[in-house]
Formats: sequence, C-alpha cells, structure tokens
Amino acid sequence: MAVTSTWRIEVGYYDNGTTFTTTDFTSRTLGLTVDHFTDLGVIGTAQAVITLDNNDGALTPGAGGTYSSTSWFERALLIYCDVAGGGSSAAAKVFAGIIDDFQVQDDGITSTVTIAAVDVLQTASRQQVETLVNFTQTSPMTALRTIIDPSQSYNNTVMPNFGETANPNGNVSVFLTSPAITRRVNVVGTDISASPVGDYLANHVVTCGLTAVWPGGFDDNTGHQQIFVVENAQRIDSRTYQFAENPTGSEMPYRNLERGFDLDQLTTAARIERLDTGYVNKLQAEQQPQYGSRLRQYVTASNSDSDTNADVSNWLLRFAEPRYTSTRLQVTAAMIEERLPDAQFLKWVDLLTAQYGIFVGATVEFTPAGRPSAITDNTVIIGRTIKASPADTTVTVTLRPSIDYGTFTLDSAALGIIGINRLG
Repeated sequence: MAVTSTWRIEVGYYDNGTTFTTTDFTSRTLGLTVDHFTDLGVIGTAQAVITLDNNDGALTPGAGGTYSSTSWFERALLIYCDVAGGGSSAAAKVFAGIIDDFQVQDDGITSTVTIAAVDVLQTASRQQVETLVNFTQTSPMTALRTIIDPSQSYNNTVMPNFGETANPNGNVSVFLTSPAITRRVNVVGTDISASPVGDYLANHVVTCGLTAVWPGGFDDNTGHQQIFVVENAQRIDSRTYQFAENPTGSEMPYRNLERGFDLDQLTTAARIERLDTGYVNKLQAEQQPQYGSRLRQYVTASNSDSDTNADVSNWLLRFAEPRYTSTRLQVTAAMIEERLPDAQFLKWVDLLTAQYGIFVGATVEFTPAGRPSAITDNTVIIGRTIKASPADTTVTVTLRPSIDYGTFTLDSAALGIIGINRLG
C-alpha cells in the first residue's frame, strides 16, 4: 500500500439557522491554491482559490441552474485533504474562510467558475469598533480574544456568522499553542475606536512580546474558525518535520530547495513606545555599524515598562545577525506516496493542516557542492502554498532560521540542543 491523498471541497452555511450543512463541490473542482503565512509580531493570513467546472451552467447566477440563486458571499469555503496509509486515515483541515470573490468565465461553449475566500479575521479587521471599553488582560492572546471573539463581554466586534442565529455576530475559537505567560496588555477604548480592528491588533497587540497569530480550519466542537496564537515565540504543541535527501522512517522527501540569507527580519535598532503612557525605550545593536540602521519600531499596548524593555532586547538578541539557511522547499503528494512509509502518513496530514503546518520546526538535510557530507539546517515553517490539481499536489513551504524564530518543545532533539536553538 501507499500513502494516498484525496481532496474534499465543501461550501457551508447554517441553512436553518442552527445546523451547519455543507455542499460537496469536489467533483467540480479543477484545481485549488491555498496560502498561509505568519511571522513574529504580525497577524497571519489565509486565502484560497478554487476553480470549478461550470459547463452545465449550474453555477451561473440567474441562469436557472441548481446554484444560480446561491448567496455565495455569506458562505464558508472548507478545504480538506483525506489521507490514508497502512489501513488508517485522517482528514487534514487545510483551509476555512468566507467567500469573498466569485467570477464566471463563459464563452458560450465552456464555462468555469473561480471562487476565492479569506479567513474571517481579514473581514472582521476592516470594521470600526466604536464602543469598546478600557480593559487590561494578562497576555497578548487574551487581549486578542477579548477583541475578536464576539462572545466576550467587552466588545461588539462582528464576525461572519454564516447564517447561525445563535451567534448573530459570528464567533471564533482562539487557541493558545504556547505556555501561558503573564504579559499584561492594556487596551484603551478610545485608541481602538480610532482605527480599524485589524490595524489596532496588528500595530499594538501582537507586537507585545514575540507573538504570532494565524487562522486555522473550523473547530469540530464549535463550528467556528480556529485562530492559533504563539506567545514568546515558544510553541509546545508543535510537530517536527525532517526533510532529507534520502529519507528513511519518518523523514520526508523534498525538491527544489532554496537557501539564502534571511534579511527580512534583520534588526540593528529597536524603538518601542507604550501607547498608554508614552514611555519609550530604544536600543541599538553593536552590529548597526556593520549592517547599517535597520530600525524596528512599534507603539504597543504593553502595560509594563519592564516588558517594553524586554521586547526591545529580544528583537535585537534574535535578529541582529543575518543567517544563511534553507528558505524554501517543495514536497509533492506523488513524492509522499512513493517514499513515505504508510505508518508515517500522519506526518503528511499534519503538514497539510493549518494547525500543525504553520510556525513549526523543520530540519533540512542538504549536501552542498564540494562537501563530503550533508549539513542540516534547523528552521521554522512560517508559510506555505498548496497547489492541487487532478495530476498532483505541491506544497511549497517558507522557512526561517529556528535560532531566531522560536523556542520549541519538540519531538526532535536537534531543535533543542543548547548552542543550536534557544531553550528559554
């Protein structure tokens, strides 16, 4: 037997207001693309595009077909990959979001429909929240949840509800994937009402500490979109991926490796100001004369001068040196089918999921020209693009050096060795 991958594309809605029902569009799907990206100090994003066969005209608005009167822009797009191996199977939650574009291509003979969707945070982030009261939370994660989760008592943020009458303002499920920390965040209602929700979160909340945020799939228990948060760049529920030139056991094959210097986050000076008091701390790294001024500056909702000082120091300690490392590679479903043992099929499942395929550790084995043996890059996956067609599925992952990007509690010793990656 071999590890097999089967895609499943659904459109969902609470048709009666209480039960989430889905329509399967897999048989119409000609191809799909899913993009996820996050980074430290930013709110990650997810978007998907699917192309559907419409030769029967069933999807053409107003043409009298099965879906001609569907209200597409209030519906959820759900993408799964059902993976089987060794007599077992599991479904990877690849994407969930709200449809925000619908295009028909029709020449009178053949027709296709292109549907695009984005995660719910992207739609909610556009709104102004006028009546949020002041509050203080104990961490960036709890402050984020207070602002974006309509079930919290502090706000009136509105999420897409997909027709659910019990939650007319929508809902999300926010999960902390790192140890609980005390990192007080002070939110002033007049500050957040002065800008869109997304701007406030991006500029003032997730910039507290080394925080990363990204959207996931739909939660099985609540039916709401998952939002994952890592604080202090420390993830404890992570998976480890080992990419090898000649993989054995749980190692995964790869192709088209790119290596280079990671300059995106190079920081030789940091200036962080507290939004509530105006307290400012600015430091310069000793490397600034070498690399020039690469200033990182934030105005944060931090509720502590000492925490603000720690943020300045952390950015400089982690990102004052450029690193040469693996930056991108590809793995395909055909490669997995051929080279990953059946018993390891869950590795492929995890890589495809939004939960375990983003902000996770990965080692990459590579033999440079002229070298007698392979070297290993220790990295973190911060983004991935999945392209699927009837012929194959290609996953392109974006990598950053783990020494700068995180402290991980992993199932691999290589990413936790003192002197190779930070342990605290």
